[in-house]
Amino acid sequence: MDQQRIFQAEVQSVSSRVEDELISPIQGYAYKNASACFFSKLKRSDRQACVQAALNPASQASEYVQSEFDQLSERVNRCAQTCQDDIYGFSTKQTPEMKEKLEECTKNCMFKASRFLPEMYERIQKNLAPLQPPSSEFVKGAIPTSGIPGLENLGSPAPISKEDA
Repeated sequence: MDQQRIFQAEVQSVSSRVEDELISPIQGYAYKNASACFFSKLKRSDRQACVQAALNPASQASEYVQSEFDQLSERVNRCAQTCQDDIYGFSTKQTPEMKEKLEECTKNCMFKASRFLPEMYERIQKNLAPLQPPSSEFVKGAIPTSGIPGLENLGSPAPISKEDA
């Protein structure tokens, strides 16, 4: 099934783009913030809360992106199931014509879904925008500590050089 391979490649391309362009910066920033938790004089339980708070945006982003791809898969599967129900119905026979119609219908499902991949990417990008690190601070390696329990009054640790990042 040629259309299936094309569709899978398109989905993989969007998934890689989301990972590289949107998720990785959020994760990198979260890990930098989490590492700051270990350079403060926090109690063990406070340090754990600090790390959890720092990593939370990355977890939220990953869960959201996974739900978007899951919904896409569910829609394609529902469409393919509708094709099967419409073509085979309650019949126990599977004629070559029916199989051909089913294949054409399921190809159509994937074709329709692939047209919405750019829209899905834009939606993901828009929804992840609030979680994206401030680019100037991320590039410089500064780690803002506001909003992370136990680090509010600590100040930023020394910037991390690009070689360390």
